[in-house]
Amino acid sequence: MNGTNPLALSGRVILITGGAQGIGEATARLCAERGAIVVIADVLREQGERTVSSIREASGSASFFYTDVRQPDQVSRLMDHIRDAHGRLDTMICAAGVLRGAWQQPEELTLEEFSLTMDVNVKGLFLCAKYATPLLVETGRGVVVIVASGAGVAGPSSSLAYSSSKGGANGFAMTLAARLGDRGVRVNVICPGNIVTELKLSVDIAAAKRQGESVEAAIKNAHQNYGLPMGVARIIAFMTSDEAEYLRGNVYTR
Repeated sequence: MNGTNPLALSGRVILITGGAQGIGEATARLCAERGAIVVIADVLREQGERTVSSIREASGSASFFYTDVRQPDQVSRLMDHIRDAHGRLDTMICAAGVLRGAWQQPEELTLEEFSLTMDVNVKGLFLCAKYATPLLVETGRGVVVIVASGAGVAGPSSSLAYSSSKGGANGFAMTLAARLGDRGVRVNVICPGNIVTELKLSVDIAAAKRQGESVEAAIKNAHQNYGLPMGVARIIAFMTSDEAEYLRGNVYTR
């Protein structure tokens, strides 16, 4: 795909947190296929390095950098690495996320599970924005895409912790867009629905076990009725492109 195609991402440095699996992995593969230089940041080293190897085998450009988005020193080092290795950051896609406490009542959900979910999904988002902003502003046309969810934004969730975190991520993104818009950085949110990912399957498995139903049937139902990560990845890739220059606010998927 050549640079005249408006959906091409040739030469753009794109950071994807949570890029080792699920929607993040699919997005990494597609962005690399369209010419981007992809940096995957995740705590899942084996999966992340496997994804990078697969992208490189397909003649794409990708690297893996171990990062726990909850840790400010690790996020800071990630951005220093991007500056040193690539000299710029055009786009940051924040797909790192966890879900804890699926289907639990308030009295069942532990503070540790709630705090972990908020730390990854909200604190991690803040830290990535904090340390990436100087790089994104320097490009003059930086883009941030935050992967939120319909849960906690447009409706309830299986998890009190998850819905709280995604509602927080949505609110953070709205204010971040207001702060960075005049500095040349566009911020958008994508809210996926039911997608076949490791995270969503874990929720369905938990529901089946809690209700004494078949785990195999729950997994089969998901694969038959849910969307695929690559479908969301195609939308995210569009959101990072020049064609999405006028896009504002949230995008919802199936």
